[in-house]
Amino acid sequence: MDVRRIQLFGGRTATLLDNNLVRCVIEDQGGMGVELSAINLSGGRENSAYLSSFRSCGCSEGETEESSYWKDTPIWKHLAGSTFVFPNYGPACVVEDEPLPRGGVTAVQDWMVQRYGTDAKSGGVWMLSSMRNRMGGYLIRKIDLLLPGQNVHYTATSVTNQRERPIKGNAVWTNHVGAPFLETGCVVNACAKTWMTQPDWRENLGNHGFDNGVQFDDLSHIPAQGGKTLDYTVVPPPNGFTDLITGRVPRDLYVGWSSVINPRQQMLYFTFFPGPMALEEGDMPVNFNNFLFNYGGMDETPFVMYDKGSSQSFSLDCGSGTGMLSLGLEESLKKETLMGVDTNVTIPPGETRTMYYASAFLPFENPRIGLNFFTAEESEGGMVVKRTKSWAFIASDTRFSAIRRLRKELIGEKSGSGI
Repeated sequence: MDVRRIQLFGGRTATLLDNNLVRCVIEDQGGMGVELSAINLSGGRENSAYLSSFRSCGCSEGETEESSYWKDTPIWKHLAGSTFVFPNYGPACVVEDEPLPRGGVTAVQDWMVQRYGTDAKSGGVWMLSSMRNRMGGYLIRKIDLLLPGQNVHYTATSVTNQRERPIKGNAVWTNHVGAPFLETGCVVNACAKTWMTQPDWRENLGNHGFDNGVQFDDLSHIPAQGGKTLDYTVVPPPNGFTDLITGRVPRDLYVGWSSVINPRQQMLYFTFFPGPMALEEGDMPVNFNNFLFNYGGMDETPFVMYDKGSSQSFSLDCGSGTGMLSLGLEESLKKETLMGVDTNVTIPPGETRTMYYASAFLPFENPRIGLNFFTAEESEGGMVVKRTKSWAFIASDTRFSAIRRLRKELIGEKSGSGI
């Protein structure tokens, strides 16, 4: 078990957590999880996180002629792996006179590491970090935790409303996976049964293959332009499209989830969170699965080396949260429900809401799981994914008991109460 501060290439700073099964590296800049790695069946350490080709190496916005990218859209400067997005999941907008950048404030602002150490009760290693937004009137504190014997990165992200009126916002975890883990032939899955394509891309950004604003119930038959359907349960070769879909998390679930499997490498990336039936007082709901299929459709700089050039990005975001597809807070305030569930989280004055979310990355022995699984079920000590008689086990704390206890000890308040 290991937890320590490290210096990264390019002047960035980060915290490393390692439990001998998975290694997690979280940058201070944007709270980006730039590494969630595990040992694969070949004995090599493999990173699941996507690292964009255009990430700014340093933190200065005035050193290069491309500085306008970092100033106008600061998320491009940090984009990588996994991060918590609040309060705006979508294009830049202005809400209540507050300018909100693309990707939310949380993904572009520096996080302050307050403490880190080892939990005597669980034996896990943890980090507590925070960020404050005075204009928006909120304080966010996040705990990252690795437990012994589990290939899982746990998070508890608490948003406290420090103003005198309610806060409404999008709250989404993004999980961008990329090479060497992501490749053509990977298979995807999620708990959602009802899906919708993006109704409108508010910016002229990229090429899109799906029909606009169509509801459907089968990832292998996504309505596409020209009256066609596309099977996106299997990752295609770069096809020149970038598309987003969102799926309603079923209301009868105790554990919500999404997954990406590499059948050739026999590696599984699996995210999970408390479902609607498992929410406790003060929990922030996760109402939607999101898939952002970035398969070469972004043909403008900085995604390409020159205008209309060959895309340098090939990634898949298998995140989840509460928002209005990726249209942003401005649109979710206009339409506060989608497919019958809320598109915003609401935090009353002086109260705290906490999102619990976890990502697992691990090898599996049975190659049939690489064909994708049919069910994901809670079992004693973790989750079991099954394909007829074949199965794989994910050792995990599916009810987030350890991090719930740790949160109370470190933050010293009951989620849902005042600060």
